[in-house]
Amino acid sequence: MLSRKRSVSPQAEKAKPEHDAIYLHGLPLWLLFTALCLVSILVALYMTVISTATPLITTHFGTIEDVDWYSTAYLLTICSLQPLTGHIFNLFRAKATFISFLFIFAIGNLIGALAKSSHMFIVGRAIAGIGAAGMFNGSMVIFTAAASPSRRPQLFSVSFAMVGIGSVIGPVIGGAVTEHLGWRWCLWIFLPPIGAVIFIFLLLPIPEHTPKAPALATVRQLHHKLDGAGFALFSGACIMLLFAFSWGGSRFAWESATIIGLLVGAPLTIALLGAWLYYRKDRGLIPLTLLAKPIMYYGCILSFLQGASFLQVAYYLPLWFQSVKGASPQKGGIMLLPTCVAQIVASVSLVKKIPYAPVWAMLGNISTAVGSGLLTTLSASSSSGHWIGYQILGGAGRGISLQMPIIAIQGTLSPKEIPIATANLFFFQYFAGAVVNCIAKTIFVNALGPALQEYAPNVDAQAVIHSGATEILRIADAADRAGVIEAYNKALTLTFWLPCAAAIMGTFFCLGLGWHKVSATKDAKKDEAVENRSLDGETEGDRER
Repeated sequence: MLSRKRSVSPQAEKAKPEHDAIYLHGLPLWLLFTALCLVSILVALYMTVISTATPLITTHFGTIEDVDWYSTAYLLTICSLQPLTGHIFNLFRAKATFISFLFIFAIGNLIGALAKSSHMFIVGRAIAGIGAAGMFNGSMVIFTAAASPSRRPQLFSVSFAMVGIGSVIGPVIGGAVTEHLGWRWCLWIFLPPIGAVIFIFLLLPIPEHTPKAPALATVRQLHHKLDGAGFALFSGACIMLLFAFSWGGSRFAWESATIIGLLVGAPLTIALLGAWLYYRKDRGLIPLTLLAKPIMYYGCILSFLQGASFLQVAYYLPLWFQSVKGASPQKGGIMLLPTCVAQIVASVSLVKKIPYAPVWAMLGNISTAVGSGLLTTLSASSSSGHWIGYQILGGAGRGISLQMPIIAIQGTLSPKEIPIATANLFFFQYFAGAVVNCIAKTIFVNALGPALQEYAPNVDAQAVIHSGATEILRIADAADRAGVIEAYNKALTLTFWLPCAAAIMGTFFCLGLGWHKVSATKDAKKDEAVENRSLDGETEGDRER
């Protein structure tokens, strides 16, 4: 059902759109909400579902050198395109635009599932990232247009919880699917739910958050309306940074001209981007007026550090389970359940009781730092009690801290600002994941060679590095296998210092989230009840007329 807006609360009036908004309610709203929550799960699930399948993928394609790009390709496109997709949704009708991004995501999955080479698989992941960028931003825009201001905070909270759930269940689903159906089915399984979401969108009327000009007229003026120069500078800086971290110490020496050029070019490009955005003001790719608010830049820093902490563990802990503990993909996913359960329980149970974001953000970062630091002590002889306990500490900490910037801005910014703010927070979170996975891969590869010389000198180090993680024991003689496992363990556990350091740094930025109460107040609930009665009454009047 549709109803015209009649706001009665100060909060709703503050977020009043520039045009006469029409909100969904009843069954259409909950159908749309269900579809968008499913989209949130899919976007996050795609990021981590191949983590437990990565060892078999590297074995299938016969190389481990591209392992970082299996995650980075998706993160690179979802990061670099997120700001641009927000502008696209401001220009074109939300329904058609959102469905287009769903199709792009499906095409990327199809290419990855049919990949004949590692490079083709990476291209599929990158195309899926393009679709995912629009899917996430589109979800926020559509929530804002379809839900009344009093409903948005609750809907946003549940949607963000779905992102966390999708991230943590990815390795479990990926492990089970890989073991029983094969790693390609980790991509095939996305197509049916995407089809279901498209079907729901075709059935429902989707309100617009801003008035839209005819599509043809918009296309003719597209070069004026989109900040193409800002996007080129922004994406260029992202690519240079990721290439530098990915290639440094592996394909090229850190002191090589290529790496130095990338590391010099990236900050110069960022400086040019800053000058360009200052010139464009609110017409730029990223609105500086919003980013300049203290809660936003502290939130962006925290999101970056939290993304670095979470995504590194999601990819490298399954590698440790399979290569050091000899677990199958499914068992490796099951062994990651302590992280998943702890993160979900902490995020769901504590959110309702949190009066101030900085307190829980600090506790979450401290718990994450302790849990990640303990992961560096793992060895082939570590008992299940060790790796379960360490995961619970880290998972609970991330479950608390990951959503604190989002909850803080919901309690501080107006509902109209929330979609733009969350897009910026998620950009920094995803970009951190891309960067930290490149750094972790560099640390791992650079440490594995010397470790093999120390623990398994008779083994061809290059053969181990270039083989898949599940093949390391097959290329070593029985006498050298214990040494190979020890070398792999030493190289992998070194990477867990990254999330530990990120969480420690994050602790010092938590106070910047502000001491505003973020829990729902009685007045807010009254406002919602009054507004809902107003909307229902107006609908009855419309029916009488």
